[in-house]
Order: sequence, then structure tokens, then C-alpha cells
Amino acid sequence: MEFGFTAEQTDLRDTVRAFLARHATSPWVRTADGFDAMLWGRFAGELGVTALAIDEKHGGFGASEVELGIVLEEAGRVLLPAPYLSTVTAAAAVDPALAADLLPGLADGSVIATLALAEPGAGWTPDRWSCTARRGGDGYLLDGIKEHVLDGAVADVVVVAAVCDGEPGLYAVRAENLRRTPHDTLDPTRRQARLEFDQAPASLVGRDVRRAVELLWAALAVESVGVARASLELTVDYLKTRQQFGVPLAHFQALRHRVADLAVAVEAATSSAWYALRVAGTEEFGVAAPLAKLVAARAAYAVTAESIQLHGAIGFTWEHDAHLYFKRATANGLLLGDEVALRRVIAARAGL
Repeated sequence: MEFGFTAEQTDLRDTVRAFLARHATSPWVRTADGFDAMLWGRFAGELGVTALAIDEKHGGFGASEVELGIVLEEAGRVLLPAPYLSTVTAAAAVDPALAADLLPGLADGSVIATLALAEPGAGWTPDRWSCTARRGGDGYLLDGIKEHVLDGAVADVVVVAAVCDGEPGLYAVRAENLRRTPHDTLDPTRRQARLEFDQAPASLVGRDVRRAVELLWAALAVESVGVARASLELTVDYLKTRQQFGVPLAHFQALRHRVADLAVAVEAATSSAWYALRVAGTEEFGVAAPLAKLVAARAAYAVTAESIQLHGAIGFTWEHDAHLYFKRATANGLLLGDEVALRRVIAARAGL
């Protein structure tokens, strides 16, 4: 398997990184309250990154999960206050044959979407869902509650995982047909919401719920790699410039050893996340996706927590960027299964 990027993929990464360096600087992140409509419009409109993995006949570019991962990692590096992860995972999860009318809007960025999977009590698998769909008129009617929905307060369309006649499926619900309550969350750079459905009109847009969960795991993994790498770079730059006893902190071997351990963790997370994206669509994805999420989330938490310590007194200043990275890493680690839950999934699927 080839793990390197092609010239086109490298160009994509450089273009996205340059754009975000100009338009998603730290002050933007702090003041955006989890969603910056102007930044989102430019990001989707000028770069067209929401169209990457959507088929050309639906207004997209027909790219793969690898291209999505490139953008997601760069978004993680700057803690992008825009609903990119939620929109592209929802677009990738639906069946084009069932959601042909939905995809063009997702491709051009005019429609914000999100996946609604988890329910109260941490239920994110069909056997624990109480959210149900039933046939009604020309479509379906949806009842139930979904928790911790990423960008749920700003989404135009919610792709909801629900059970109909004993079979799980994905159902699209328009924002005007549901009730949503924003959560007070740890991470101010990306909001979550509680969504309630009471006979909400819906349409069937997919049947592979397991793949939707795996896509979100893989997306959170590669984004967490971006978070970890940016936090590590921030820390290294600080150690190179901050002086103690007349020499940079990076001169001290104990600190260099701590940073080296973090670098190893980031590389392990990188390998896991990118392997998962490259085997998307194969049977391996069922194990690779939860494993990538586990390894990457753990690395991001370790790096961002250590970053606060290594920054010393300034790192404990609440307004320092180190805290924003730590909050995103913590939130990503808890979303859609913590380490214990993911280990159980991996063990079961790997036959351990």
C-alpha cells in the first residue's frame, strides 16, 4: 500500500493550509463561538472542499476519503470554527442513489449537514437506539432524541440514525422539522446540540449505519492528528524561544526527552489515522476506524495536556491557545465512544 501523497494531494494540503493561515487565525477561533458563517462561506465557496468526495454527477469532484482526510487534518490544526467535519461525514455516509437531491447543496456548501448518531445514555449502536422511523405519507416520520450532535445548532439538514421495522437506517430531516437545544460544551470552537424529533418528516437517505459510525470515527481520528501536531509544534516553538538560565528551554535534555515521547505518539496516531482512511471501503475499515480513533484521540490528549505543562506559567493562562487544543482533544476523545468502548468494539470485530 502506498502511504505517500501524490503531487495533487500535496497541492491540496498546501492550498488549504495557506488559506487557513490567512483566514482562521487564533483571534477568529476565539471569537467565532463555534461557527463563523463568513469563514465557512469562503472555505466552502472558494476552495470547494465540501465537494471533494461527492460524485461528479452530483456536483462534486469524485475524490476519495484520503483527500477528505487532508482537509480534515488541516482543519484540526487551526481548530476550524466551521461545520466541515460534520458536513463531509454526513455527505459521505448517505447513499447517492437515495440522496441525489441532497448532494448538490452539500457539494457547493450552501447546505450544512451533520450526522446524528448518539442518544442519551451513550447509545451509538442500533441495539441501544430508541429513535424510530415509521412510514408516513410519501416518506417517513421520525421520533426520538439525539445527543451531542456536532454543529447540530446550525445544520440545515440532519442525517439521523434510526430504526424502522427493526432495521437501522439513515434519515434526512430538515432543520425546521426538529427542536434543537445547544449544549454547554467543553470545546468552544465546535458546538454540539441535543435534537428532538416528534413525528418529524424525514426521507430515507442510507442503510449502512455502521459505515456512518466508522466514517465519523476516522474523521475524528485524522482531525485529532492535526490537533496533536499543531499543539506539538506550538510547544516546540516555545521551548526554542523561551530562555531559562540564559539558554533556551530546548537545551535541557529532560524536556527534549518529553517532547520526543510526544512526537512518537503523534507519529503513531498519524499512521493509524491514515491507514484507516486508505482502507475505507474494505472489510479492514471496521477495525481500522475505531482503532485509529482510539490511538489518535489518546495521542491528542497526551500532547495537548503536556503542552500546557511545558509552557510553564503562560500555559496555565486561560486565554492561551494551548487550552483550546486541549479542549478539542478532550472532546474528540469522548465523542462516539471513549477508550473502553472502542476497545470492546475492536476486540469483538477482530475476534479477540
